[in-house]
Amino acid sequence: MNQRLLTGAALALSGVVLAAIQVLHAVQQTRIPVAVAVDALPFAAMGLAVAYAGVWLARDTTFEGATSRVPVWAAGGTVTFAAVAALLLFSQRVTDGSLARASYLTVDLVTVGALAGVLVGLYDARSRSRPRELEAERDRIEAFAGKAADVNNYGRAIAGAPSADGVAAFGAMTGMEETAVIQFGDGDTVALANTVRTVPVDVVSAFAQAVRTRQQGEVTVHDRPFPVALPDSVTGCLSAVVLDDTDTTTVVVSVATADTTIGEADRKLLELIVSHAKVRMAALRSRPSEKGHTGR
Repeated sequence: MNQRLLTGAALALSGVVLAAIQVLHAVQQTRIPVAVAVDALPFAAMGLAVAYAGVWLARDTTFEGATSRVPVWAAGGTVTFAAVAALLLFSQRVTDGSLARASYLTVDLVTVGALAGVLVGLYDARSRSRPRELEAERDRIEAFAGKAADVNNYGRAIAGAPSADGVAAFGAMTGMEETAVIQFGDGDTVALANTVRTVPVDVVSAFAQAVRTRQQGEVTVHDRPFPVALPDSVTGCLSAVVLDDTDTTTVVVSVATADTTIGEADRKLLELIVSHAKVRMAALRSRPSEKGHTGR
């Protein structure tokens, strides 16, 4: 059990115990319903508020990494108010020579202190989680910017590629580690570029064959069930038809595993790569010297 769940469970249990003690003390002092309600309900509600805070802490991942601050503040509040109770009781003992209701007063102030400490601790933990969220967002933006810069460089390289093979080589550099560029034509299937290690090339080709009828240039995200059977290690796929004419069809397929998840940024970057590749391949095929030549 991680620290957040453990801390939340401990706070929830402590809150329930405090609420139960408050009810017990109220019943011990009087059996009049109104008096029991007035004496028990406010402090019991505070105990239940501590329990609710514990459940919230256990369920909310926002506090991950700063959970330890909540029990520290709760303990600090409890000790502080317990010290206040001790001073009040000492004062009562000196002036009245009696310590009547000492345990009741102590538990009341401990309950108040626990709730105050938990609330301050939750605020402290949340305030410290915000910089971590901003840092994570900054890292995502930097990673996307790096990929976008690479795509820009690949786009220029694709624009000057001398053959379909050259376009495919750069088309495989989508930012995803496992990508294949499959071309269908003249009754045969050729992998112009392939960096897929998780799936055999014939299975990748079958996948490309299954999606080749989709709209040209459109990037599609595939989840299970896939158009063809893929290993369990594959968690998702991206595909796009780069070029589809009367002679050939070229399809890009990217495979994701648990270590390489597919995000919206990956889809957009693949769209940019595909748009560059589509224009260049169409230009190559329109050249008289390129007629009948696919780069194989």
